[in-house]
Amino acid sequence: MIAQMTLRHIPNAVGNGLRIRAKKDGRSLNRAAIELLEQALGIRDMDAKKRDLSRLAGQWTREECQAFKRNTRLFEQIDAEVWST
Repeated sequence: MIAQMTLRHIPNAVGNGLRIRAKKDGRSLNRAAIELLEQALGIRDMDAKKRDLSRLAGQWTREECQAFKRNTRLFEQIDAEVWST
């Protein structure tokens, strides 16, 4: 992996477009640039480590979600004896 790369004389339209894309997608400027380069080159690093929980989104059924909430309700309680001032 190339640790770092410097690009010079980036046209304003390109720089502005990249900033807009990064902000719209909620990504860093660096991540947005890498993803656009991968897309333009027709490559994707399928082995890249994901840093979010998107693979888990929408995986629970309604019943599983309700059971989780029911079983973790205890963690919302405050033990006044322990936390008294």
